[in-house]
Amino acid sequence: MRVDVHIVQLNVISTPLINKFYKQHRGRGRAIKQDQNWVVKDPDIIAACRVQHIEGVLLLSSVLVAPKHRSKGIARALLTQVFAQQNAAVYTFAYRHLYEFYQQMGLCECTLPSQLQPYFDSYVAQKRDIVAMCLPK
Repeated sequence: MRVDVHIVQLNVISTPLINKFYKQHRGRGRAIKQDQNWVVKDPDIIAACRVQHIEGVLLLSSVLVAPKHRSKGIARALLTQVFAQQNAAVYTFAYRHLYEFYQQMGLCECTLPSQLQPYFDSYVAQKRDIVAMCLPK
């Protein structure tokens, strides 16, 4: 499916906009200025994600598409552009029901670097049904 959307990495001063979007759609993420904060605009934000830098490792998190824009290829378009801009492997903690989607995006199940393992363990302890995945570079 061809999707024509406007995808941008927000500048630091616009970080509150992504947090407003997450709050509006009950997302768990909270962007900080040190993250790469990516959004899809139409003209308002309709999707977002973050790439966190954790001790030299890239972690994709908080991927969220507004409910009325789901199943239109928006997340695929967003992640395709985000991944193309990275110069290192990108890790994520994928919800199990999205495993196939992430596989189609080129990610595979992996062993996490030690920097990310405590975060993963914390989410599992919170009963999140997640899988460690990686897009190698």
